[in-house]
Formats: sequence, C-alpha cells, structure tokens
Amino acid sequence: MKKLLYVLLISMLAVISHAKDIYFDSHYTLWKDGDILIWNVDKSITIDPKEFCLSLKRNNTSIGDPKCRIFGEWERDSVALRYATWLGYNLEPGAKAEYLKARHPAMIAKIQALEDKIVMYVSKVEGGVRVALFDETAGTPKMAGTVAFNSDPIALYDDMANSFFDRPAKRRLTKKEREKLASEPDEYYQETPNFNGWIGVGLGYSQAKIPLTPDNWYRSHIDSKVRKYRVTKDSTSLWNFIDDSDPFLSLYAGGTWYGFIGAEIIYRVAKHNVKTDSKDTSYDELDYWYFYQHEIGLSIHLSKTFPMNKWLDITPFVFLGFQYSFFVEEIDVKDDVKKPSAAYEKRVEFEEVYKGALVGIGSQFVFAKHYGISLRTGISSRGRDTYSDPSPDAAAEPTTIGGSTIDCFVSLGLEYHWVL
Repeated sequence: MKKLLYVLLISMLAVISHAKDIYFDSHYTLWKDGDILIWNVDKSITIDPKEFCLSLKRNNTSIGDPKCRIFGEWERDSVALRYATWLGYNLEPGAKAEYLKARHPAMIAKIQALEDKIVMYVSKVEGGVRVALFDETAGTPKMAGTVAFNSDPIALYDDMANSFFDRPAKRRLTKKEREKLASEPDEYYQETPNFNGWIGVGLGYSQAKIPLTPDNWYRSHIDSKVRKYRVTKDSTSLWNFIDDSDPFLSLYAGGTWYGFIGAEIIYRVAKHNVKTDSKDTSYDELDYWYFYQHEIGLSIHLSKTFPMNKWLDITPFVFLGFQYSFFVEEIDVKDDVKKPSAAYEKRVEFEEVYKGALVGIGSQFVFAKHYGISLRTGISSRGRDTYSDPSPDAAAEPTTIGGSTIDCFVSLGLEYHWVL
C-alpha cells in the first residue's frame, strides 16, 4: 500500500511539473476589452474562439469583455505561413525571444500593424500545446511556452488562460494616446536623467607600495628614518620622513551628465607620524611630532550604468584628475623641557603646497535610486613646485622635501544620489 501511494505521489508531481512550461516572458501589456487573434497553424487542434474568450473572462476578471477570433488573414498569408513553419522548428524550451525575431520586412510590417491586438500562435507538440504571443511592440514573441494537452477543450482553454493571460489588464489606449506614445523619446532616453548627482563620505587606506610591483622600488623610502630632526637618506619623497601606510577620511561630491561623463570634487585628510629614529638621543626632548595631510582634488569621471533590477543600479567608472596637498605640522616638546634644542629649531620643513595627479577605477552600487555604496582604488602623486625661483640664501634654508611622492589607495564610501 505504501509503495502504491509513493508511485501515485510521484506521478502526480510529474504531471504538475509538466503541466506548464514557460520558455520566456517579456512582460507584454494585456489590454482590457482587447482583441485576441488566434493564429492556429496546426489543424490537428481546434480552438473555439467563443469558449476561449469565456475561459479568459473566467480566469482573469480584469480582462473585461475580450473579443476572440480566428486570425484567418495570417493563416492564409504565405509570408506568415513561412514564419510560422520556421517557428515550429525553433520554438522550444530554452529558446530566447531575440533568436525568434521575424526577418522578412513584410512579416515585420504585419506585426507592427497590430495596434493593441494580441496574436496567439498555437501549434500542437508531443503531449502538449505550444503557444506564443505577439503584439505590435516587437518583432519577436513576447511570451512563449507549452501547456499539457487535455482532451477536454474547456480545461485546455483554462490552462492556456491561466498560463499566458494571468496578468492585470490595462485600459486600451485611444488613437490619440497611441500617437502620443509613438512620438515620445525612446526608452533609453527616458530612463537616462540629464544629471545624476551624489555626495558621500568614505574611509580608506593608502600606502606607498603599489601591489604587484617589486619591493626594492620602495624600500629606501619605507625603511628610512629621520635623525636629528632633518637628516635622512634623501629628500625625494615624503615617505622618507613620514609613515606611508595610514587610514584616511574623505568627503566628496560629484555628478554625471547623460549617464556617461561627470566630475567630482574631493577632500581627504589623514594623519602621518614622523619616522623618528628611536636610537637618536636628539628626540629625548620630543613629546610628539606628526603631520596632518589635507588634500583637495578635482577629477573627471567616465562611467556606464547597468540597471540590474528595480532596486539596484551598478555604475563602474574610471577617473582622472589633479589635487593639491597641504601638510600641517603638529609638534611639541615635553613639559619639563624649558628650551628646545637647536636641532629642533632647524628641523625639516615641508613645502606649503604640493601639486599632483590621481587616477583610478571604481564602482557605485545604488539602491532604490538614492542610497549608494562606492568602492574605488587608484594611484595619487604629489610633486614639489619646481617653478619657484632659486634663492641666494638656499644654503641657509631648511631642507625642502617631497619632489616625488606616490601612493596607492583603496576606499569605501556611503553616498546619497539624486537626479535632475
């Protein structure tokens, strides 16, 4: 008995699983009180228009009072007949709508002339009935699939209505409304705003070593120590004097025009300790010594938005820009030191401003059109101002440093977006 029940259960599940097989659904519009044109290319199955309309009304109360008839015009047309024969060979499970597009100009013109009518292609296959729906909006089927064959025509029509006409029906457009809709810009133009802006705050991390590059490019800078407040291996890089690996905070705002080109202004701040030599007794008087790094930059963005679904858009981008860097010194001696040493007074000085460039890539993940997460990585540089005139007292001046300072960075930001 248990074995019999098991076999019956498996059989029932098999029947249910094969009762309906939808190949694809492009979400066509079902019109209230619409016209359903039955394109029956297989005379081994008969579709009664009146009974089919009753099934539509019985299974979808929003459809109103549809009108169903046999689409004899296409059944007698040689161009339509060739397309129907070709569909019979190519319309199968796994097929995609774009691969089933009508190619003949006359067939395309027939589909475009439907004006709110729905054509229901019907043919019989082994164990089922194959159905494909067409409307005027595309030269491909909007929906296709099969339902299990049933010798009871009423039950078969109910299955077809439930499988292919189960969506809410909309009011049919008037002639003037159709003309207005046809004159509107294309879908891409409508969905692409003139301006998409954002503001954000981010946390990141920067370091001198660029991944996948040799260590010996940076070892002289990273391992360098500062002795007697100014002496180091060389002064070509700021990283000879201050720590290169530190977190930073960024504030930024920007926007893109027409979903492609944009600009962004960014402010970044970080704290870098001076790399003092712990063996140097000159620093016994020192309480602390570090620099705040302030940067203001402007970059150009090139991007492309990919709508994933109704609540998520992904926008990868590349950016290229310039920046100005300012280093603000914070230093003091211990409370018990009455007068700093001469080395303290003659310590190294940074330039007032450094000029540089930044380049990188990133991606914005925007949820519900307004709330975003931004990931980005890139390389930035800072260079000494080489345009200043040399001073005759240069030998007596403190050492100037930072002629070539490069680092890489990665950051994560939270953003708010809006469109205009």
